[in-house]
Amino acid sequence: MSTGEAAGLSVGERILADILREARCNPPNRLAEVVLHQARPLGITRVVVYLADLQETVLVPLPCAADPGTDTGLGDEVDVDVPGDGTPAPVRGVEPIGHLTSLGDCTPAPGMVRIEGTVAGLAYRRLTVVTAEEGDAPGDLTGVDAPVRRHRVWLPLVDGTVRLGVLELALDRLGEQVLQRCHLLAGVVALLVASHGIHSDAFARLRRRERMELSAEMVWAFMPGHTLATKDVVISAAAEPAYRLGGDAYDFSTMDTSVHMTVLDAAGHDLVAGLVASVGLASCRSTRRAGGGLAEIATVADRAIREHSPEWRFMTGLLLNLETETGRLEWVNCGHPPPLLIRKDKVIKELARTPDPPMGLLEGTRPRTHHETLQPGDRLLCYTDGVIEARTRTGELFGVERLADTILRTTAAGMSTPEALRRLVHGLLAEHGAPLADDATIMLAEWRPTTPGGAIQLTPQTTLPMQHPER
Repeated sequence: MSTGEAAGLSVGERILADILREARCNPPNRLAEVVLHQARPLGITRVVVYLADLQETVLVPLPCAADPGTDTGLGDEVDVDVPGDGTPAPVRGVEPIGHLTSLGDCTPAPGMVRIEGTVAGLAYRRLTVVTAEEGDAPGDLTGVDAPVRRHRVWLPLVDGTVRLGVLELALDRLGEQVLQRCHLLAGVVALLVASHGIHSDAFARLRRRERMELSAEMVWAFMPGHTLATKDVVISAAAEPAYRLGGDAYDFSTMDTSVHMTVLDAAGHDLVAGLVASVGLASCRSTRRAGGGLAEIATVADRAIREHSPEWRFMTGLLLNLETETGRLEWVNCGHPPPLLIRKDKVIKELARTPDPPMGLLEGTRPRTHHETLQPGDRLLCYTDGVIEARTRTGELFGVERLADTILRTTAAGMSTPEALRRLVHGLLAEHGAPLADDATIMLAEWRPTTPGGAIQLTPQTTLPMQHPER
């Protein structure tokens, strides 16, 4: 940026402008280097950009050649246990996760850390800014503007409504103004991660811990991210096994004062099932963008499956629209498990109606549209049969009752909708204890018109006492 162009900008504004300019001219995997190079005037001496893996189990750092110590040394990641009262315990060093062997098929990466039980993970899970001080006296709390040797800050990276990862910074000083600039810096980094990810495989490769099968690659290309939030509603979804998806898929979208949600389950667990699920997603988008309703979406998908499926196939599905101003819910059920309605930490009922046949077997009949009026704070849990038919370690079915109990425990703990769903999916996988034999997809939607921004908000800053890492 020329002197004339920068004359009217503050230091912070010049730094952000220079990061945007330099990031446009460099490959995405050099983003951490760009930020470190341009942000040094803020007293930043170290930058780590962590991205969450596809299953939200670990945080993986971007390489940073300008910071050769990014090996998780320092202890670059530290372990933190958060008791039930929410008060963080003192931080202590932990072995880098790349040296651990308990991640199944997870491919180790230098500096990779768990989302559970780490400070970076705390920032990610709670959408909170975490600060800690490194000084000669272990256990001292960080004081803004206090003369200390070094500060560390972890800030969540959020693109609109989607959690992307965490930005870790080491600083020589930490004043209120510097902290505000760190907030802005994290926002810019999140936007750059989101925009660069559209046209580059760099971030997608980093987020993957194993090779993805073709059927899963195809379905993930159609599906949106994990979360959508407006001022009135928050929707989160997850699909497992993430790298071996066959016929499950989900979709959500917003328009004016309504949101659309879809959960699909195509018969089979192969490439053809992925093709059928992709046809279902395409039918949803093509029809609703042309102004069509839920019943029309189902009939379009039904016709396409019957005419173009290379063999006899069908697909169950829930198609839902929610009016965000009134809470009026309408849905079509084509042979799918009914959604659960959660109110005040209780499952008050299944939205069970006589289902229509699956798509591909409708034979031209128009499915029925059902209605329900939600109350503020209601949550809607949609799932595929692979969730309740998964087996526990003792051979029992996971079942609807266990599914309901798991989601109630996470929501009662005050977790945001995205975090509650992440815990639910990980709980399902832990109960199963082995790779899932069938696809399992879950969608959790919360209607909260009285809470601007829904559940996607930064929580108050967390300050941790920092002990010297154990070596």
